[in-house]
This record gives sequence, structure tokens and C-alpha cells, in this order.
Amino acid sequence: MTDSHDSFSIRKIYLLTAAFGLIGFVCYFSVEGVRSSIAFALGAVASFGNLWLFEWLSGSIAPHAASRKPWQAGAYVVRYAVLLAIGYGIVKALNVSPLAVVLGLLTNAAAVLAFLILELISHALYGKASH
Repeated sequence: MTDSHDSFSIRKIYLLTAAFGLIGFVCYFSVEGVRSSIAFALGAVASFGNLWLFEWLSGSIAPHAASRKPWQAGAYVVRYAVLLAIGYGIVKALNVSPLAVVLGLLTNAAAVLAFLILELISHALYGKASH
């Protein structure tokens, strides 16, 4: 894969994350009401931020990176603790079921899975794409 293909793939995952966040927000709003939909949306925003942080950390500790800092490698582990704390704070602040926040936090995972499925289907239908 080339750098331009990698960049395009990452943008697709960002778009899919936003789409799943929006779809989930609308579904939660129609079924559970305002507070649960806001909890889902805040979880989705945290998931989006986690994706951005993952991309940034991956680029900063890559072998070609100019200067590596030890805290950047440690931030991979710490970001999960931060996500857990954000989720807990959302549940406590809005007094909602944790399910809405957990599903919001999983929008990034859903986006990656959807992206992989779409890529597999695309390659099966059209063969190997030219880069």
C-alpha cells in the first residue's frame, strides 16, 4: 500500500466512524430519548478522538519518525484508562445506562469492521486494486 492509499483508507474510517456515530445518535434519540442519545454521542466523540490519538501515536513512534519520546509509547496503554474514565464520567454526569456510552465508544470498532468488509467485497468483485 502506498502512503496515499493509507491516507485514503484512514479518511474512510474517520467517515465511517462519524456515520455510525450519527446513525446511533438518531436511533438512540428515537428510542431512548435525549439523555441516552447525548451519552451515545459523547461516547462516539471519545471513540473518534481515540482513533485520532491512535493515528497520531502510530505516526510518532513509527520507525521513520525523527524523534521518539518514551511517553508516546506509554500513551497507547494510558488511552484505554482515559476512555474508561471518560465513559464513567458520562454515565455519572448524565445518569444514564452505561450501554449507551459503551456502544458509542464502539463506533470506531464498527467503522473498522465495516471498512474491512467493504474492502473484502471490493477486492472480491473488482480484483486487486491498482495503487
